[in-house]
Amino acid sequence: MSNFLTYNCVFCTSMPIEESVTHLFLDCPFAQTCWATLGLIVPHLQDPFLTVVMFKAQLHCPFALEILITMSWSIWSIRNDLIFKGIQPSVQRCKAIFRKEFALVILRAKAAYQPHISQWLDHYV
Repeated sequence: MSNFLTYNCVFCTSMPIEESVTHLFLDCPFAQTCWATLGLIVPHLQDPFLTVVMFKAQLHCPFALEILITMSWSIWSIRNDLIFKGIQPSVQRCKAIFRKEFALVILRAKAAYQPHISQWLDHYV
């Protein structure tokens, strides 16, 4: 069977682990390291929705969901770059994608939030 037909996580190469949404974004060591760059600790909970609640509590800001969505997109992009372009994953590259994409959030944010978002981005990333 070809490697392209497996359902294993592309980041977890030392031990085959089936990729699921929960694994890819929360349980995978690569993803956990990416979340840690934002100062977030991934709690080991069975319910991914509770994990989102815990992330929001750790962030303490009104734009927490934007942060979570942008990091999820960054992890997804790194995964797809590995699968489709053969670009090796790195936490630094994930962080760079996050920074670039999150800077665009500032442009769409309410004017009152823009300075806070910009300050958060400069401080945490």
